[in-house]
Amino acid sequence: MKLKSTHVLAGICTAAVIMMQPAVSLANDGRKEDPNEKERKEVKKETKVSTSRNNNSVRIYPDIVKRVMHVVAKDDNEGQPIDFFVFSLEGTLLHHYKMKAGDHQKLSNLERGKYVFRVFSGDEETASGNFEMR
Repeated sequence: MKLKSTHVLAGICTAAVIMMQPAVSLANDGRKEDPNEKERKEVKKETKVSTSRNNNSVRIYPDIVKRVMHVVAKDDNEGQPIDFFVFSLEGTLLHHYKMKAGDHQKLSNLERGKYVFRVFSGDEETASGNFEMR
């Protein structure tokens, strides 16, 4: 049986196309893994906005049952009282609490949405971040 030149040419073109494809390996869970995915994840990490919920000044955590956010002043404030401010995303001051080490406040009269907080010890900002009331 004689092969026509078009069959050979088609086989060479197919092999060239396969060789030109980027290398794809299978991850441990059987899905395909893109070799450039790691680079893209690193870029996303750099542009991600970080929040500071748990820091050296205050601990902020939600109540699971009620729509309340708890704020506890930590002992790491060197004995100085802290000022805890809550702002809306537009920058309006909603709450201001003066807290000593171990003080506990409940933020319960906030509507659903995102809020920004800032913590000061004297004139120095010791923490900032955001939280969401759901």
